Amino acid sequence: KPGDWDCATCFHLNFSRRDSCQRCGNPRPVGGGGGGGGGSMSMGADRGWGGADVKPGDWFCPSCNTHNFASRGTCFKCGNEKVENNASMDGRPGWRMGDWTCTGCSEHNFASRTECFKCNAPK
Repeated sequence: KPGDWDCATCFHLNFSRRDSCQRCGNPRPVGGGGGGGGGSMSMGADRGWGGADVKPGDWFCPSCNTHNFASRGTCFKCGNEKVENNASMDGRPGWRMGDWTCTGCSEHNFASRTECFKCNAPK
């Protein structure tokens, strides 16, 4: 939605009403931007995304570090092509091999967890 913003530290999409990142607590940048909030908004509009987190197959552009949906062959922000060895969530900053996204609340969980740290849903 208009005004939603991406955290410059962890790239989490935040609702416009937030003054700090929901995930890492980093303050919202002055001016309301945050590394492409408008881009994420338009990206979500064509997929019905209302703030959900990264989904399996989504990828991060190695050039501009923008989150792209799995269906995209090129980065929506800079136009660079998808690099197959960067095609998974494992390339996301702060993620390690085996980390997973909860299907219940879309939170990032470490590989060692068998249930979600936030909502306790099973892996």
